[in-house]
Order: sequence, then C-alpha cells, then structure tokens
Amino acid sequence: MRALVHLIPLPAVLLVPVTVGAQEQTVPEAVPATASPPPLVAEATPAPGSAPSPTAPSAPPVSFSWEALADMYYMANFTGDPSTQGPVGRAFDTTANNFALNYAKLGVGVDTASVAFRLDLGAGHTAAIVNSAIKGGSAAQSPGTTSPEGSSEPASALLGLSSSDFLIQQAFGTWKITPDIALDAGRFVTTAGAEVIEASKNWLYSRSFLFNGIPFLHTGLRLNAAITPALKLQLSLVNGWNNDVDNNVGKTGGVSVAFTPPNSDNTTVVVTSYFGKENPHSGGDTKILVDGVFTRDIGKGSVGLNIDYLKTGDAWWWGGAIMGRYFLTESFNLAMRAEFITSKKGAIGVGDDLALYEGTLMGGYVVAQHFELRAELRGDFSDKEIFSKGDEVRKNQITGTIAALTYF
Repeated sequence: MRALVHLIPLPAVLLVPVTVGAQEQTVPEAVPATASPPPLVAEATPAPGSAPSPTAPSAPPVSFSWEALADMYYMANFTGDPSTQGPVGRAFDTTANNFALNYAKLGVGVDTASVAFRLDLGAGHTAAIVNSAIKGGSAAQSPGTTSPEGSSEPASALLGLSSSDFLIQQAFGTWKITPDIALDAGRFVTTAGAEVIEASKNWLYSRSFLFNGIPFLHTGLRLNAAITPALKLQLSLVNGWNNDVDNNVGKTGGVSVAFTPPNSDNTTVVVTSYFGKENPHSGGDTKILVDGVFTRDIGKGSVGLNIDYLKTGDAWWWGGAIMGRYFLTESFNLAMRAEFITSKKGAIGVGDDLALYEGTLMGGYVVAQHFELRAELRGDFSDKEIFSKGDEVRKNQITGTIAALTYF
C-alpha cells in the first residue's frame, strides 16, 4: 500500500483481486422461458442409431467495471513567494496560486470466474510526478525533498502538457488459481501506506510526509491468498520501487498481512514490508521498508494510524501519523491529520539529522452525488530551516487549498 494511512478508504489490501469500479454491468446468461410454445415447424426425428446433434457450450459470464476521476485544486502558499513558489516536500500538491489539473483518471476492469484484468490510465500533474519517479528508476521521493529521488528536475518543472503527463498507473492480469488464491502479473500500485494516488479515496486532500517516502508503483508478480476470512497474505516479487525497467540485477521482495478481527468488520490492521537492493548497480545496501496501517470505524467517524520505518545502509528514518474523519451530516465531513518524522544520517536528504512535523485540517462537502469540494489548511514544521520564502529559508510553511473532485 503506498504512503500514509489509507485516509479515505485505506489503500485497502485486496488479496484475492476482484474487479472493482464505480459501476458494473454483467452479461446475463439466457434465461429459458417457463413454458415453451409448440414448434411452428416439426422437428426432424433422428434416424435410429444416429448421434445427437452437439450442443454449443455457453460462454462463461463476464463482468465489466469502470471508474473515473477529475481532480483540480487551487493553493495559496502563505509562506512562499505568492506569485511563483509552491510548497516544499509535498507529494502532488506542488504548485501555488495556479489552477492545477492534478489528476484525471479512467479505469476499467474485466472479470470472469478464472481470469481478471485491470487497466488504469491517468494524466495531469500527478501523472508527471509519478513518471518522474519511474524515470529516476529508484525510490519515491524522500519525505522532506521537493522532487522524486532520481530526478534532477523540481516537481514544478515537470508540470506541462506533454507526454510525461500520461501515466499507465496500473495494467495487470489476474489468474484465479483457486477461489482463495490469485496471481497478479504486470504493473500495480504499492500495498504500503495509508493513502493512495487518487485524492478522492483519501480522507484528506494533501498526502502526508510518510506517503512521500514509500513507493508509488511496482512491476512484477504478486500472489494474493485468503488464509482465513479474517487473515489475508500477499507475496510480491518486483523490479523495485517505481521502476518498470529495473536499475540493477537484483529484485525486491514484498510481504503484506491484512487482518480483520472476527465479528469486527470496522477494524483493519495491515503490515507491509518491501526489501531489496535499489541502487543502480548489482551491489550496494539493501533498502528495507516496514509499513503499518490501522483503521477503525466508530459511529459516524473513522480513526487511523500509520507508522513507517525505512533503512538504507546506516541511514534511516521513521515516523507516524494519526488521522480521523467525522461526518457531521451526510454531505459534510471534517478530517484531520498530525504526523512527525525523524531522520538520521541524511536519510531524508536534507542535512544530517532532521525532524519534520505536520498538521492538517480539512472540510469536505458533497455538493451532489459524485462531486465534492474540499477546503484544507496545512502547516509544515521542521527543527531546521528547510522551507523557502523567496530568498529566505525558514522552519515552517503554511498553505491553504481548495479542491474540486468529480469521481465515479
């Protein structure tokens, strides 16, 4: 699952993938009439001893699903230069004082009894940033950096209408080996984290710092098994973090365990780990990520906790985030998040040792079915001066964001 707690629907870990989507149509089988009228033409009687005419086998049922998203926002950066400067260290909300098409996505799924297929295509600023991480051929950006690791360009320089704005977010096939075991092959989103790429599926609009320190995508194989109705296991063998063409001869392994306590559908615990060499050569240090996500529904609200630990050689960082969401009415909800990260030996990429803190408050209003407005106020803080304000550098930055989300 990818970076912070699945803040709106947690990046849930589906271990026996089935087709998902906003709307689904099923191709029905022909239903025989309750009473057949007499034939208008007499049927031929087969000659004695002749074989009966073969009956054509009926096609297996096929279901189709689809989903769509249009995500636009406008941000005011109260700390940076009001005319040009976007915030430092953010995942996808990287531009200020500008209407931004953050992400437009279309997804389609096909499902049968034994095989399934999923394709998600996206475009916009988010697509350019994810593609930058793929091009870098390494890990996602560190929690405190401005652009994805491996890319020499700041995120703001990647935001133009070009081929880099088009993203194949997912494209994989699923072989259902048994009713409880399935194998995915292709490109799929990460299992780590409490948040996902699509803002409409998160509780808050901006992503946490933790989301910025875990992978976006993987390419390879993923085995999903339902051990019991409450316990699901996932095993992965992939190129690495975000790289479709691997940057070394090694591979990255992944293990994820999802547990839903019996008789408690409102509580989920997911622990995920990825481990492998991510350097652009055969040697180097092993990168190890351990990600834990806990969510619980309580009446009209939900609470979540996300904890991450990442180690590469002697450098490491760890952090935690707590978040919650409460529906005051069917149309209006309030959400909040508080997090911290501590880094040692330059693991975050800014200085030697560093501590980051963040607090976010958001109100979401569903204007009509499938259309939502979100207003968010966020403050980022550090024990070192890393946030830019014109030519100055300071220890904090404050932003306000209005977002419009249309999703099906």
